[in-house]
Amino acid sequence: MIFLSLKTYKEATGDSVIKLLSSVKKVSLETGVPIIPVAQTVDLYRIRKELNLEIWAQHVDPIDPGRHMGFISPYSVKEFGASGVIINHAEHPVPEDVIKKTVEKSKEYGLKTLVLCQSIELAKQVEEWNPDYIGYEKGELIAGPVSMVEMEEKNIEYLAGALKKPLIVGAGIANGDHVKKAVKLGGKGVILASAFVKAENPEAKLRELAEGFKI
Repeated sequence: MIFLSLKTYKEATGDSVIKLLSSVKKVSLETGVPIIPVAQTVDLYRIRKELNLEIWAQHVDPIDPGRHMGFISPYSVKEFGASGVIINHAEHPVPEDVIKKTVEKSKEYGLKTLVLCQSIELAKQVEEWNPDYIGYEKGELIAGPVSMVEMEEKNIEYLAGALKKPLIVGAGIANGDHVKKAVKLGGKGVILASAFVKAENPEAKLRELAEGFKI
C-alpha cells in the first residue's frame, strides 16, 4: 500500500489537490495496490466527495467534540470522510502518552491509525497500543537524497520480523526501486510526499511506485 503524504504543499491544496489526485483511483484499480492520500483537514471533505477516494487525516488531537478551540477532533475528520489518521509524523511529533491517547480516541470514532516512529524502541512500544499500522522513518532523511531503505536496511528488516503489525516504510522513498527494496525487507507499504507531489507526471510516478510491489 502507498500512503501519499500531501502535507501543506500548494500543489496539494484546494483546486490543485483535486487535479493532483485525479489518477489515484485509476492507478490503484489497475495495479491492485491501495493508494491512500493523507490530506489537510480542510481538503478532506472535498476530496472524498469529488474523487470518492479513501482519504486519511494528517493529524488529530485526542479529544471529543466540545470546548477545544484550535484543536482537531477525530469526530470531525471522520465526519469529513476520513477513514484513518497519521499520528506522530516527524514534522508533527507528540509525546508518547499523547500517541497512546490519540490511538485510543481515534479508534473510538472508527478511524484506522498509522503511528510513525523514528526509533526501534518506540515502534515496539507503540505496538502495545494496538494501532493498525506502524511506520518507521528517520526525520532527517525525509525529502532527502538518501532513502531509508539504503540507510536503515538492517533495522527495517528487524522491525518487519519483530512486529506483528504491518510495517510502513518512509523517508526518502522516491521511486519504484525503493518500494521494491522496502517490500523485500518485509515492509507492507510505503509513505512518501515530495516524490509524488512534486512529480512532473504524478500518474506516471504512481504507476512506477505501484510496480515496485511486483516482486
